[in-house]
Amino acid sequence: MSWHLAPAVRRTGALLFDGAGGGYFALNHTAAQTLEVLLRGGTCEQAAHELAAAYSIDAERARVDVAVLVAELTGRNLLTGQA
Repeated sequence: MSWHLAPAVRRTGALLFDGAGGGYFALNHTAAQTLEVLLRGGTCEQAAHELAAAYSIDAERARVDVAVLVAELTGRNLLTGQA
């Protein structure tokens, strides 16, 4: 799956601006790192692997964290995925 920011969304570092809805969404460091992996063509599994390695956390915990972030961003129409 290929991930992209929604057309009206602009990213400035760890801040997403929703031009359609007019709101901001701030990302913490790990969420910004996860989003970076996804936007450069990585999978959720790759993002989880990078988080687990970088922060010495359990792989399952990292997978859950990535899934929660993706659900939050897609639910807010900030991130879209295309097969």
